[in-house]
This record gives sequence, C-alpha cells and structure tokens, in this order.
Amino acid sequence: MYTLRLYQDYVPANIECRQIESQHSILYVLRGGAEINGEAVAADQAVYCKDSIFIKTAEMDAVIWRWEIVREEAANTYLEGGPVQSKLAISRKVQMFELTSRSKWLFRLDCIYGNLGSTGLHSHPGSGIRCLLEGNLHVRGVIGECSDNTKTGDAWYEEGSYPIISTTYGDEPAAFLRGMILPVEYDEYPDTAMWIEGEKKVQSSWKNYSQQVIMLR
Repeated sequence: MYTLRLYQDYVPANIECRQIESQHSILYVLRGGAEINGEAVAADQAVYCKDSIFIKTAEMDAVIWRWEIVREEAANTYLEGGPVQSKLAISRKVQMFELTSRSKWLFRLDCIYGNLGSTGLHSHPGSGIRCLLEGNLHVRGVIGECSDNTKTGDAWYEEGSYPIISTTYGDEPAAFLRGMILPVEYDEYPDTAMWIEGEKKVQSSWKNYSQQVIMLR
C-alpha cells in the first residue's frame, strides 16, 4: 500500500534544511521563497522532486506545502534545521487504485479558484489531498469523508471514486490546491471532474502547477 501525505513547513530566512528522502514530492511555496534542490521557487510556484529534497532560504521566510507519495510503512519526513517548524497535516492510504511497485501514475498539483456555489454531485478519476487557500468549502458525500474547510491550510482527502458535493457559503469564492494521483492518460486533461448530475453547476477556474509521470518503487 502507498500513502499520500501533506506536510506544512515553515522555514525561516537564511536556513538550510537537512536533506530528506521521499520517493515523489511536489512542493508549493505559499509565502516567501526558497531554493529547492537548487531551483529558485517563488511564492505561488511549485516544483516536483524525486528521491530527496534540500531546501535553502535567503532573505525571506518560506511557508511550504509538501505533498508526498511514499510506501505506507515509510517514516514521516519532517524538515530539520534551526528553528524550522514542520508538521504532518494529513495522511491517507490510497485505496482507489492498486498502487504497486513499478506501476506508473500521473502525480499532479493543480488549483481550483474562483469556486463559488455548489458543484452538484460529481466524482474524480483519481485520489487526492486538497488544501484550502482562501474562502470556505464544505464537502459532503454518502460514503467517504466529509469536511468543513474554513481557513487557509485546512486539508481534506477525496478518494475520487466516491461521489461528493462541494459547496461554498456566502459571496466569497474559494480557492484550493489538489495533490492528486491519476492514471497517466489524464496528463492531457485539465479538469478531472465527472459530473454525475449531467453538467458542471459551479463557477470555477483551473490552474496547473506541476505534473509528472512517476514510477513507484
């Protein structure tokens, strides 16, 4: 079994974090900026990393959200170095697929923004951990997990195959990131939602930050 995890890291300015090991990771810089495996990553940018991660900050603090795919038995990978703060926000076993060693998948981090209203009943062809950027989002389904997300950093899991309805309350649109595991053929498809009630009912836009075809080990 493989696990999808989301960590939320705070790295102060002028810090070098000890290298950590993880099969596949996508790191999103929420605030500030950082050098990640030698690549400069500014706020609202993301980068894919394989096997190991080394983070270095300069004059700015950095808040980083880090999605990882690892074997279920793998130890948690907290950043270390100086006054770094690193926490596991959410971890879930992926059950929608038979994830096996040497199988290939699409690992994607994207964003739904300008999301206002109710989606209607829908599902997805892959599993993923979402994390709220702004607004509020309330997720309901007959089976699977339900959640009420009201502040930046709130995280929830969607199995994908379980139909759900997502709703915003009030006039403020929601924006949230999705770290997803999808079949590789979805690398050409921007919107993964499958509308069970016939059509998309919610107002929203889509942005892709990073995607990579990966092989599990």
